[in-house]
Amino acid sequence: MDILDLNQAIEKGRVSRGPVLINNKPDLRSGKRDDYMTGEFYLRGQTFPFRIWDKGIYDIVIEYGPGIYIAETVGSEFNGPYLTVRGIDLYPGSDLTRNDFMGGIPRQQLMDSLEDIKRRLTATGVSDTCWELVNLALAQPALEGRFFIEGAAVRHHDNVIGGLAHHTTKMLRILSALLENNPELQESADLLTFSVFMHDIGKIFEYRDLDLSEFWFSNHRVRGIEFLAEIRDEIISRYDEVFYRQTQSVIAGHHGQYGDRPTTVAAAIVHYIDVLESQTTELVREQLNAPGGKIRHPDFGFLQEIPTIEE
Repeated sequence: MDILDLNQAIEKGRVSRGPVLINNKPDLRSGKRDDYMTGEFYLRGQTFPFRIWDKGIYDIVIEYGPGIYIAETVGSEFNGPYLTVRGIDLYPGSDLTRNDFMGGIPRQQLMDSLEDIKRRLTATGVSDTCWELVNLALAQPALEGRFFIEGAAVRHHDNVIGGLAHHTTKMLRILSALLENNPELQESADLLTFSVFMHDIGKIFEYRDLDLSEFWFSNHRVRGIEFLAEIRDEIISRYDEVFYRQTQSVIAGHHGQYGDRPTTVAAAIVHYIDVLESQTTELVREQLNAPGGKIRHPDFGFLQEIPTIEE
């Protein structure tokens, strides 16, 4: 049985049936009359919201949790499109696995992009010492080689296999432009470059194959600083303790007002780069997914689309 095409299924009034993946635990909410379930189906980097109004149906999802199901859906709309689930049961076969729903960025594409930005950043003053340290960090056994495998998020931007490396590379491209536009920053080119690589490194421990890991509650900023401590001596031997502590500050403060506030200029700069890259990626993805030429933004309401190249 073919995987349900959720881009078509979410069309208002359309009835569909087929295999779907629930990648994260849905929420149970209280309605005016009864409780209902809200969650998301995942398909190759896109998420599609669903609601289940019938207790007899959502009890199945509560019992079995995230996984592959056969669902019967109806395209619905209220403050944006979603899928009403009219029936659901566990996928009975073994032909489909989570990997069939994942999608991802080819490793060679990631490597080529990284080599390209490495050349550009080297031209702005990033040293061989920095690239040596980056390679040493990414080769640490604790990462299990997963920098090029894990996603940058469970939901939202770059939530595909390889998304973490993709997000990081896009941030490095923005950093390259900032270094070109602000020659004063070139003295800190090594620090900013290494910090961008390290800012989300803790997601390798927070996530596992686009799902939450066992210790997800110890967030990626905490886990990133913990990882950095493992290579502390290597960092200080190449630079100094100031460089090490500055990198720590970036990991701790790169979420800006949504986490520990930035305490260094480097942390603030990486925060702005992170927000620009992630939010632009999210807006583009939402536009590609949104029917009707407009998307709903949590801060700004409805936004009219702009022209994009067809995928």
